[in-house]
Amino acid sequence: MNKSSNNLGLIGSTGEFYVCAELGKRNILPLLTSKNNPLFDIVAVTSSASKTIYIQVKTMSEKNNQGWKFGLDICLKKNNPLLFVLLVNIKQNDIDYYIYEYDKLSEKISELYKKYLDIPKKNGEKRKEVGFRWLDLKDFSSDDLVRKNNWQLLGI
Repeated sequence: MNKSSNNLGLIGSTGEFYVCAELGKRNILPLLTSKNNPLFDIVAVTSSASKTIYIQVKTMSEKNNQGWKFGLDICLKKNNPLLFVLLVNIKQNDIDYYIYEYDKLSEKISELYKKYLDIPKKNGEKRKEVGFRWLDLKDFSSDDLVRKNNWQLLGI
């Protein structure tokens, strides 16, 4: 493993721990899953064990100029209202959390990618398919901004 990919793993793990801390502050039990679980990173359970949700965490740090990166599977809706994605933005002196229902984020990223493909390159050529998807703060709408640190969206 090279230094760059090792650093990405550290940043990702750090984001998961920050989310766990925030859930704990809200009296929600966060349980980290094994690494490389393809769909979610955290199982979150209310203290009364009356509700459980599943959270995928995506993290970017202040040195990231490209936004959050996703695999192609983000574009496949899961039709599971208990599945969420938390986008963690680790800044120099602060951390922001953007909270999404999985399928809402899936729709947004699919729409943004379609718009990207529809815009020709500077030389007029059609853009080629790439093997990942992304979301950047510059693509945020007012709906995205109301998700910032809005933990009530988790419904627990």
